[in-house]
Amino acid sequence: MSKFNLSAIDSYSYEPLRKQVYKVLREAILKGELMIGEKITEMEIAEELSVSRTPVREAFRMLEQEELINIIPQQGVFVAGIETKKEIDDIFQLRTELEGLAAYLAAQNIDEKQKQLLREYTEELEDCIEHNDQRGCIRVDVAFHRIIKEASNNKWLEKFLDTLFEQATRFRRSSFSRQGRMQEFLAEHKELAEAIASGDAERARECAEEHIRAAWQSIITVFEKENR
Repeated sequence: MSKFNLSAIDSYSYEPLRKQVYKVLREAILKGELMIGEKITEMEIAEELSVSRTPVREAFRMLEQEELINIIPQQGVFVAGIETKKEIDDIFQLRTELEGLAAYLAAQNIDEKQKQLLREYTEELEDCIEHNDQRGCIRVDVAFHRIIKEASNNKWLEKFLDTLFEQATRFRRSSFSRQGRMQEFLAEHKELAEAIASGDAERARECAEEHIRAAWQSIITVFEKENR
C-alpha cells in the first residue's frame, strides 16, 4: 500500500517528468493529502510515482520556490505551513473582499445548470459531514466555490481567487478541528447557495463575506492554540 496516496504519473504524456511530479505533489499539498509539517523524501516519492530521483529533486526545487515545501539542510524536506498570524490575515482579508464580489456577480449571472450544481454540492457536503469525511468536505468545497467563480463571469477575479483559494486550502482541515465548525460550515454554504440562486446580489455578498470571516476566525483560533 502506498504511503502518500498520490495521483499516478501519466506515462503517455509528453510533459517533462519533473513537471508531472511537481503537479502531483502540488495538488497533494494544496488539497491537504500531504499534511503541513510532514516529511517527504526523494526516495519515497520516486518509489511511489515509479520515477527516478532526478525529476523528484527538480520538482522539489519548483515547490520550494512557491514556498510549498521547506528544504532544510541536514534535516530533510517538509511540507510548509503557515508560520505567522499575519500570513493568515493577509490571505483572508483579500479572500473576504473577493469572495464577496464573486458571490455578488454570480447572483446576477448564474444560469440554471450552475444553480442545480450548487444545490447538489450542498447535499454532498451534508453527506460528507454526516460521515465526518474531511477530505470529502474539502473536495466538495473546492467544487462549490468553483461554480461561484465561474458564474461571476470575470476571468481576472477567477485567477486571483484561484491563487488565494489554493493557499487557504493548505490549512482548511485545521479549521474543521474546532468543535461545531463543520455544522456551521454546512449552514453557511446552504445560505450562500440560496442567496445566489435567488438572485439577491447584496445578500449573496454578505453571506460570502460572513462565510470567509467565519473560516478565518476558526483557523486563527486553531493556529493560536497550536502556537502557544
